[in-house]
Amino acid sequence: MSNWKSVEQEARKILGFLISTPFEQCYPVGREFTNLTTRHSLYAVRHREEGLLYLGKAQNPKLRFTGGHKALVWCWLEGYEPIDVRIAVYPLDYSQWTQLSLSLESLMIRATEPPFNVKISMRD
Repeated sequence: MSNWKSVEQEARKILGFLISTPFEQCYPVGREFTNLTTRHSLYAVRHREEGLLYLGKAQNPKLRFTGGHKALVWCWLEGYEPIDVRIAVYPLDYSQWTQLSLSLESLMIRATEPPFNVKISMRD
């Protein structure tokens, strides 16, 4: 149980970092995502005024976003200007990625319920 407590504490720490990183220090949205990391990471899609929109994990965030991402499509559908949307990233080491990334992501999503993390049910 104490191990689970440490995972929860780590999730809170990472979530705090993703939410409190100044907006201007987050990665801007664009076609190339030139400066976005290629390291295993947890990330947050944030709006300048609306705040947290989406939380996720990716082996290669740069590739994940250049290949398309539902959060960015939903930002477009909501009419958000690209200049008002940015990505905060928390790189994980290999051990964190392989052992904890799914648990950390799940805990953070449950704690914050970002609007773009909703599950869409499949129709019959």
